[in-house]
This record gives sequence, structure tokens and C-alpha cells, in this order.
Amino acid sequence: MAKVVKEYARIKRTRHKQKRQRSPFSDVLYRFFALIFAASLVISYISVYIDPTDFHIPMYFGLYFIPLAFINLIMLITGIFRKKASLLIPLVALLPTLVISDRFVKIGKDYTGQSGEHIKVLTYNLGRYISAGRKITQDQAISEIKGFIKGENADIVCLQEFSIKDTAQLSRYLPDYPYHVWHLFKGQKYFGNITLSRHPIVENEIIKFPKSTNLAIASDIKIGNRMIRIYNCHLESYSISFTSIIKKISKRDTFQEEFNHVHERLRIANLKRSEQVKTVLESEEASCCPTIVCGDFNDMPLSYTYHKLTSSKKDSFVEAGEGFSATYSVLWPLLRIDYILIPGEYNADKHMIKRIPYSDHYPVTTNIYFEQ
Repeated sequence: MAKVVKEYARIKRTRHKQKRQRSPFSDVLYRFFALIFAASLVISYISVYIDPTDFHIPMYFGLYFIPLAFINLIMLITGIFRKKASLLIPLVALLPTLVISDRFVKIGKDYTGQSGEHIKVLTYNLGRYISAGRKITQDQAISEIKGFIKGENADIVCLQEFSIKDTAQLSRYLPDYPYHVWHLFKGQKYFGNITLSRHPIVENEIIKFPKSTNLAIASDIKIGNRMIRIYNCHLESYSISFTSIIKKISKRDTFQEEFNHVHERLRIANLKRSEQVKTVLESEEASCCPTIVCGDFNDMPLSYTYHKLTSSKKDSFVEAGEGFSATYSVLWPLLRIDYILIPGEYNADKHMIKRIPYSDHYPVTTNIYFEQ
């Protein structure tokens, strides 16, 4: 019996030794790629602190945060099956995602049953109704959006990429809102931002951005005995059609050209957005009342834009959201680019993202409770 045990142990040692001898190259290859993807993910974390106008390279890593996190997860699972100590590389790289994961997806809500004085805010990028043409006509989309907004019964409605043929019709667009501020650019139709309110808008500021049709509207609104300022923002977009990108880069002869072109567009948009964020923050600092910042930021939660705008704010999704946070329909559930940010002393409840097919964005609503 003892001889059998010794022979079994010898065979096991031999096989283990042979296995180790057969796989040194694959081990080195695993560690190499694990280090590359782990370092890339770490850079994506750091990118939120780096102004793209100072150094733009890290922003690309931030843009690819989700695929980088997914690749590191695959590397971790592979390492677990391989039973190699190098699995610690993707494991350590993934640890910070536990801290920021609630910006992308949440299970359960932190705030329920709030009471006291509050307002309901709705923000919605209408996309000039262009994307609605894939499923319904633009006229149908306009009618449905009117009905949706009326049904939401929000106190303040912030619309981006609102479009209308005749500005004389604006006062009749949503008669339930007696107070409104807008700034529209002239194209084939008028388009821009519009803020609607059931409470008096005392003052407003139109914040235009240089060489851009994006803008922000700041409105000082009197709610009972208090005054708040709400920013209706539409920050610089990438102006890129994901469908056309996929078609173009699928052609081998134009892949490199299209790849470079897309990333140049990304760089320019991020540089503009960085300056626009600074402009909004300067306006905020000059305000003498609490500020709410909402709208289409055209940037993800892991970005310089988000980091700067939330430096003194709470994200209503993080506070009171549930499920996936994505607001952009084309790449759902990956992209969240529409936000409602509230002062630190306020609370949020019932943050909702309505998946309706009238724009390439989904509308976002939140109940905002004032401090007690």
C-alpha cells in the first residue's frame, strides 16, 4: 500500500512539473496583458482629475472605462481558473470599481418616504425629434412628448435640443407652465434649450459657449419663501453617429483613417466641454442661492466633467436611483450622459429614467427635498 501511495505521489509531482514546464510562455503572456489592462484601468480612474486642456491623453482611458473594467474582469476570472498568483493584478485594479459602481448601476434605493417641501425636476434632451423618425414620425413624437411632460407633472422642466418651426408658438407649446426661459439658434428650424416652471422665474442668464450651438440657461426661481438657481445645460457633444462609425471602420482600407478621425473629434469635444464646465462653475460661484445643475452633459460618470460638476453636489441617481443609470438609448445600458445634481444639503427621492422612444435620450426625473 505504501508503495502505491509513493508511486501516485511521484506521478502527480511529475505531471505537475511537466505542466509547469509546458506553460511558462502562457504565464508570461497572461501577466503581460494583465499588467497592460490593469494599468489602463488605473489611468481611467485618474483621468477624472486631469483637465483635458492640460493633458488630453488620459481622457481616452476614461472614455473606455466600461470595456476596460470588463476586460479586467475576464482576466481575473481567467486567473482564478489558472490558479495563478498573478490574478492579483486585475483584482487590485478592479477594487476601485466597488467605490464608483453606484454611478452606473444600483440595486435598491437609499431614500424612500421623504417628506417636506420639495419640487420635481425633469430633464430631457429631445434630440430635435430627429431620432424619433426610426420608429414614429416627428409629429407623433412631439404629440407624445407633450403628453408625457404633462403626465409627469414636474415643477421645473429643462429641455435640450428643443426644436420648433415658429417661435411664436412657444407660449402655446405647454400652457401648463406659465413661466419659461429659452434660447434658440436658427437653423432649418429653431433649436436650443428651454426651461419651463410653475414657479416664478425672477431672473435668468443665458450662458453661450464660444464657437458652439451648445449652451446653458441659469434661472433664479422663487419657490415659496426660498430662491434657487437651476442650470439647464447642454454641453459639447461628440457629434458622432455610432452607426456610421461602425460602418466606416468595418472597411479595412479606411479603418486607420476613421479611427484617427473619431479620436480627434473626441479630443476636440472634450477640450470644449472642459472650458464650458469652467464657465458654468464660474456662474455658480457668483450665485447667492443654492444651485441645481441638470441636463445633457455629454460625458460619463467617470470623467473630468462629472468630477468638476459634482465637486460640491450630490448626484440624484447615486442618492435615489435604481437599476442601470444609462440615459442614452443607442448604447443602453452603457452610457449615462444626462444628470440632475443637487446641493449637498438637499435630498433626492424617486430618481426615475423613463425608457420612452421619442428621442435618442431618455428623460430623467427626480424629487428634490429641501433641507429641514
